[in-house]
Amino acid sequence: MFRRKKPSSAAAAAGAKNSLHALLWPHREAMAQRWADVVHGTYPFETVGFLRTATDRFTNPVGFCTGEAAKALMEAIFAEAPGEAAIRKAVDEIMRVRAIQDFSPETAVGIFFAMKDIVRDVVMSAQDKPVDCMPALWALESRIDAVALLAFGAYARSRETLHRLKVEETQRKQAQLLRLAGKKAARIERGE
Repeated sequence: MFRRKKPSSAAAAAGAKNSLHALLWPHREAMAQRWADVVHGTYPFETVGFLRTATDRFTNPVGFCTGEAAKALMEAIFAEAPGEAAIRKAVDEIMRVRAIQDFSPETAVGIFFAMKDIVRDVVMSAQDKPVDCMPALWALESRIDAVALLAFGAYARSRETLHRLKVEETQRKQAQLLRLAGKKAARIERGE
């Protein structure tokens, strides 16, 4: 197993983190857009164009939700002190939508791992990339992995809620049918 070298001091680690943050922060909106495009790319071809172009909340709720959650997620993940509540909220919004749709768990959650490729592309394309940013990049990738785990939990909870609602609906329908059958049986007994 590969071991990561630990920075020689806490100051070096903080410097690497700050330099990576300084490199990524200006690109967060472009990265959010690229990631939203990855998310949209998981939908059927006929839907992708609509998801990318229609930005109204009511005309295109999936595209709107994805775009807003992508921005919030990038802000939260790439902030110097990421807020867990903001990350959870953005992840929950995306996973609630994807849990309703016909995605397998790995497709629904796999979108979060695409963030790593986007981050690596930005770091590799930077003209003046910091040489000591690897520990901070590994830490950021670990944070993205943690976000993917949160996403899986949110997906599982959303699917569980969806299935529970389906069972409750079936039980209500069955109870209603039994009540109607009971009323009809009572009418038959009375000779009506």
